[in-house]
Amino acid sequence: MTLSALPTAPASALPAAALPADLLHGLALRPPFAAWDGLCYKGAELAHARLAEARALAGVVAAVQHAHFLGVVATAPVIAQQAAQCLAPVWRGAAVAAPRRSGLDTSAERFVWRAPHVGAACTTQAIAWCADGHASLWLPRCAPDVQALIAGEIAALMQWPVSAVKLHTLEGAAALQPLALMDAAADAALLSRAVCRPVSVDCSAGHEPQELVLYAAQPLHLPASGAQASHALQPQSMGDATPEPAVLSSDIPWAVRPSLARLLSLPARARAAAHASVQGAGDVQFLRQAAALSHAGVDDFNAAQVFASESLWHELALTQGEDPLAWRLQHLPEGPGRELAARVAQSAGGFESGQGADGRLRGRGFAAAQLQTLDASGAGTQVWSAWVAEVAVHPQTGAIEVTRVAAGHDSQHLQAARGASVHAQVVQQDAQLLAGARSLLGAPAAFDDWHSPAAAATSPVAPIAPSAPGGAELVAGMAPAAVPIRSGSLHLDGVATLPAAAAIANAIRHATGVRLREVPFQPEQLRLALAGQAGAGAYRAPRRGLGWLAAGAAGIAGLAVMAWPLKPALPLTDGPDVSLYSPQAIERGRLVAAAGDCVVCHTAPGGAPNAGGLGLETPFGTIYSTNITPDHATGIGRWSYAAFERAMRHGVHQDGRQLYPAFPYTAFAKLSDGDLQALYGYLMSQPAVASKPPETQLAFPYSLRPAMAGWNLLFHDATPFKADPAHSAEWNRGAYLVQAAGHCTACHSPRNALGAEKTGIHTLGGGEAEGWSAPALNQLAGGKLPWSRDELYQYLRTGFSARHGVAAGPMAPVIQGLAELPDADVRAMATYLMELPGQAPQAAPVPAAAPPASASASVQGLARHANGERIYQNACAVCHEAGSGPTLFGVKPLLGLNTNLHATSPDNLVQVILNGIQTPASDELGYMPGFRDSLDDRQIADLLGYLRARFAPEETAWPDDMTTISRLRAQTHAPGQQ
Repeated sequence: MTLSALPTAPASALPAAALPADLLHGLALRPPFAAWDGLCYKGAELAHARLAEARALAGVVAAVQHAHFLGVVATAPVIAQQAAQCLAPVWRGAAVAAPRRSGLDTSAERFVWRAPHVGAACTTQAIAWCADGHASLWLPRCAPDVQALIAGEIAALMQWPVSAVKLHTLEGAAALQPLALMDAAADAALLSRAVCRPVSVDCSAGHEPQELVLYAAQPLHLPASGAQASHALQPQSMGDATPEPAVLSSDIPWAVRPSLARLLSLPARARAAAHASVQGAGDVQFLRQAAALSHAGVDDFNAAQVFASESLWHELALTQGEDPLAWRLQHLPEGPGRELAARVAQSAGGFESGQGADGRLRGRGFAAAQLQTLDASGAGTQVWSAWVAEVAVHPQTGAIEVTRVAAGHDSQHLQAARGASVHAQVVQQDAQLLAGARSLLGAPAAFDDWHSPAAAATSPVAPIAPSAPGGAELVAGMAPAAVPIRSGSLHLDGVATLPAAAAIANAIRHATGVRLREVPFQPEQLRLALAGQAGAGAYRAPRRGLGWLAAGAAGIAGLAVMAWPLKPALPLTDGPDVSLYSPQAIERGRLVAAAGDCVVCHTAPGGAPNAGGLGLETPFGTIYSTNITPDHATGIGRWSYAAFERAMRHGVHQDGRQLYPAFPYTAFAKLSDGDLQALYGYLMSQPAVASKPPETQLAFPYSLRPAMAGWNLLFHDATPFKADPAHSAEWNRGAYLVQAAGHCTACHSPRNALGAEKTGIHTLGGGEAEGWSAPALNQLAGGKLPWSRDELYQYLRTGFSARHGVAAGPMAPVIQGLAELPDADVRAMATYLMELPGQAPQAAPVPAAAPPASASASVQGLARHANGERIYQNACAVCHEAGSGPTLFGVKPLLGLNTNLHATSPDNLVQVILNGIQTPASDELGYMPGFRDSLDDRQIADLLGYLRARFAPEETAWPDDMTTISRLRAQTHAPGQQ
């Protein structure tokens, strides 16, 4: 049964049934590698998982395994995450080898088709309740064909008739990625069937496998000249016992594969829900995606196939020593296709290749595409298109310019050429064609692009049509105008634009000798490839002459201005006209403020947000935060942007006073101009609060603010962040968030005697914050309890990691701020932090041998250990002992994996015992009571000794130091209660 036969009632017509009570939460685990050949699952297989351990956790309802599908159902999302960690799955078959093709290096035959950012991913959920052969699904509002796709997929997964699947609408939710929604719905249905209760699955929780590969089963054949092309895939019959090679596309825009739940749970029965109506390019061995086709259409899939296949035709010609254009024309089938291609090649005229007078490298590329279309009766016709593209490449920068295009197609109104006459349209230098071709040239990803999940969640969602923008992957920072060339964007039939990417790629290959295998084509990728091929000394930059002298003089002048102790006051204004800032700019500023946790430091206990007055304890005294609301008398309402920028970049108040670096202008100086402008607009748009914070009064000599000018000269670099071209866009985005907006070094880097952050190898090497030890972040992948990228992402996203613990103290509000950012930003931070070149973990020093303990000391030690155990059993075990009792307040952190118990200092553990966790990163994590008023210092010391000995026996015992406990107890407030 094809999906076109499913009911397609308008989305608004779906019943908005009440959500079931006692909703459970599900989470499905993915293999590291998944592949599909159109018929069966071909990826990594599940070898083993610790199902019993996961089921023993309090709050876990079920741990489910069906073939290679693995998932958990729990009473809360964080408990499901904890159970998923406990499963520790082992996968076998890490990759599926592609057949080796003669004459080519198959390790390089990998092509990636990406799409630009079309809006932030909307975090939403799918809810399923499966029982007695029927399924009820609650889905976000989506287009009718998406509803039909999901209903058909659930029916195929459950092996029930489509009539057994009922859909309901989740009001107020919007879905932007149909395939991700289909996966979430399928996961929820499979897990719900296992527990016979309603289960919710977050669309952003069931991440795609690290690699999803789509295989075309038929290899490339080289027919003799004039023979019919035998490499094209033909639509298969869904009822064939021995089907032809699989067609990896569908007449439903996103049905390029079944759900991951069906691929994994029914690996031998994983046909598409509908057979393909569009013919792909079957000479492609496989198409490797950087991510799954989460919202790609048929046009994207076909364009990707043509891009890969025509690129390979070009490479095959070169391996044979043939001219690529003549070689391709020779192997096109006789008839309309070859005639059309010859006409396009002839119309392109002559061309001079090589390096031009302007230094740019010039090249020309050809590509052709054949598409089979189906009319209403199911009859198939073939249409053709061909392209010649000319490019110019700047060798120093890798910048690519499409200078000329000649294209032809016989697909007007989807009417194929008839007979020997070619009824084709051939155009040159068409403005639409040029604009569309240039859209395939990706702009360098900007490190300061922000995408708001809030904006995505509230934006209206139009019905998604095959010509809507979309693609294989969201690429952070891509210019919105750079959409993939496809049907709709050029107002031509789909076949007309299919060869564009391959023609440009072949032209780049002709000009530079470099084969680009990823669309959009990135200038930076090409620049690095050219540099690697050219070697040292090639494409040498022009001499700078005496330019260094001018730059040096400007630098000295800048240092002199910074070091001058007396700064002028900048004029006060009447405040900016906030209406001049667009909603998008205000939202961008809100995200910058969230990433920087402005409200955390600028809000006093019980005070209005951003009204200042919070006392920040430093080794030099208490520094009070200022009022940053737009109040004219006590806030920054009369500050000009110039005054705001000077404070953020140079640490100078509007009135000329030097600011103390407790305000982390040393990090905020790295913010881009665009982010500073947006942040200024956002702060000025917030409610004004009249509140005068206490004055900061430090002891001499720290009270001499002009001395900070010398401090800045020694330790402050006001240079904005610059992206590192040697790293990916994601890495640079993460570096920007960590170094600039997030100012992570303020807490996580050690400081020297003058309070400046240590740099170089010490950056993010660990520090202190508000009486808490901030762990080192520059060697997370090593050490005794190494982190993985996914674990760090989960911790930054939720404030909880099953293997490392719960965010507490000053870190809890940081997690709350990060919750405002989209997933892509949090993942970028995790990527950057996991790749930091920190020092190798040092072996713990071996303590000097202690003298033999006396009998009385041994007895005393045993008594204290017994006392610590008694305190633990009475106060801690009910929440922390695995498998014993209910989860009373939230997650049940396993102390054996808790980072604080393996730390060199017990400070953080003492803080948690004294003050508990009163303001967790999220309510789901639960609250921990403090024992400040229940346990004295000796009891806490006994408890520390017992916890260390039991849960970290391999670590050296902490010193019996009650002075630290007394010092932390004496703090005026409990961290996390600000």
